[in-house]
Amino acid sequence: MMAAIKVQGWCPTAWQPMRAQDGWMVRVRPHCAALSAAQWGVLAELALAHAHPQIELTRLGNVQLRGVGESALETVRARLIAARLVPEDADADLAPAVHCTPLYGRGDPTHALAQLLARAAVQRLTPQALARRGLAALPSKFGLLVDDPARRMQATGADLQLWVAQGQGHGLALAHSSDWFCFACAQDAVDAAVEIALWFAAERVALAPAPTRLRAVLRQGMPPLPALRKAQRPVAGPAHARALEPGPHAGHGWLVGAPLGRVDAAAMLALSRQLPADAEIRITPWRSLLLPADAMVAPVDRLDAAQWITQPADTRLKVSACTGAPRCAQGHVPAQPLALALAAQLPPHTHLHVSGCAKFCALGPDASAVLFASMGAGGEARLNLCRAEQRSAGPSPISWPAASDAPANIKKLLHDLYL
Repeated sequence: MMAAIKVQGWCPTAWQPMRAQDGWMVRVRPHCAALSAAQWGVLAELALAHAHPQIELTRLGNVQLRGVGESALETVRARLIAARLVPEDADADLAPAVHCTPLYGRGDPTHALAQLLARAAVQRLTPQALARRGLAALPSKFGLLVDDPARRMQATGADLQLWVAQGQGHGLALAHSSDWFCFACAQDAVDAAVEIALWFAAERVALAPAPTRLRAVLRQGMPPLPALRKAQRPVAGPAHARALEPGPHAGHGWLVGAPLGRVDAAAMLALSRQLPADAEIRITPWRSLLLPADAMVAPVDRLDAAQWITQPADTRLKVSACTGAPRCAQGHVPAQPLALALAAQLPPHTHLHVSGCAKFCALGPDASAVLFASMGAGGEARLNLCRAEQRSAGPSPISWPAASDAPANIKKLLHDLYL
């Protein structure tokens, strides 16, 4: 028996936090996927003082505090503003999110494109900017993305994706479309992205219910905009590149993972103090961080293995999970401990996502199998297992005690999924 699933209608920010079972969620959207060591230290201190002692990394490269108390919200926001982690202006904080690849060099074309798009979003797409045009604010789930030339973030599903197309100008793709538009200069690509966002803001209100993502409106047809008609239409886009694994990456730094995308706040505070205050730590879309290895006091591979993932063979990379019970009101099982217990049992080349309910929060494109909870006819928690692409087509039910007491049973069932 599947209980009704409540889907939240917005994504939290610092000025518009979201209430959860365990307190308020406050999200920070890093500019160009980078925060300084000093800023990470502020986040760690806030997590230790006013929230759960973890900093969560999202699939789109955001960071968030969870479990913030009502009485601490103003204190947390003021500290974030003082550290330049969020805008002082609430309207700017409610502009569409501009996500960015961490794989760029300061001042290179990808960095320049991200800065240009971020400025355009704040100047032309905030709620107040749209109100001046007689338009309602864009939904907070609507997002923009600047990818690297290899398009490693292509699967994240941003509404508008821009990138520097090697030898071809600047690319722009709409939602999940494999077709893309090519522009000679960055400003033209950014202007076209803004026009599409404005078109979406106008068109969505004619549908009921008004969709929150561009792909739903594109079913009516492509935007009839002059900028798109003038753009080139390349035959094929760049091949989708693989995600980066933990370890050193020449020209970018050392990538370290966080188990289930949760950074221990005390460990982050200690790490931030090993680095110069202005040293950059970048956030990746793979729930990991890029560290400036040359600025570290101690070698990266000597970090505490309980808190960090520094090796590509670490089995914790094979699992992901939502918040789960007891912190989420809709979670039927403790998804995170279950995922970690199953990590070592997974067959090769399998990535398992564990979800406390059938909403599949935090499900990433790399998941090949899904284990999720539902309520049985007698009100007992049941686990259901299926391939990720078949999660709506009759998953195999598993009794909850068997799943918790014998992770090896899950291993056999996962193996059987692929026979």
